[in-house]
Amino acid sequence: MSREKIEDLIERKMELSNRLLLLFTMLFTMLPVHIYAAAPFVIGEGEAGGYQYTVLKGEDGLIWKIGYQNHLVTIDENEGNQDHLDRFRTAVNDLDSHKFGLILSISYLIIVGITTLIFYKKTKHIPRVSGMIIVCLALGAVYYAITSFIGMQAAIEDVGYYYVSLTDS
Repeated sequence: MSREKIEDLIERKMELSNRLLLLFTMLFTMLPVHIYAAAPFVIGEGEAGGYQYTVLKGEDGLIWKIGYQNHLVTIDENEGNQDHLDRFRTAVNDLDSHKFGLILSISYLIIVGITTLIFYKKTKHIPRVSGMIIVCLALGAVYYAITSFIGMQAAIEDVGYYYVSLTDS
């Protein structure tokens, strides 16, 4: 055999192995689609303040699993409870975002305080202009913390109301 024939055989073998690899890769990626197509899958989920929800796509419609702490209730969505379920989900998400905003604003206030303390220890005084800037930054953080706290309290009341209205009926 000549060198050209050997190279041609190697090239054909490589081409065949690449085709087989591509075929198996395609089959392998399509396999899970057929397995999980009939099973319900999670559309959305959230958790905040001990409240939680999971929305599943079932065969007949949406199935909600809502709960407080370790007590879970399964609810099938229908025309009568759709609005309350959506509002429950919104309240849980709002509670989570207000909690994050409160943590962020308190962290920012701590950073401003530590920076001011370091600045004061190095210079032994705070100039009037720098003091005004620091006060404005601190007041902004306090304002954002207060509004986040008020929003969080409202969200706690909302989520509690919708949880009770959904689990009592």
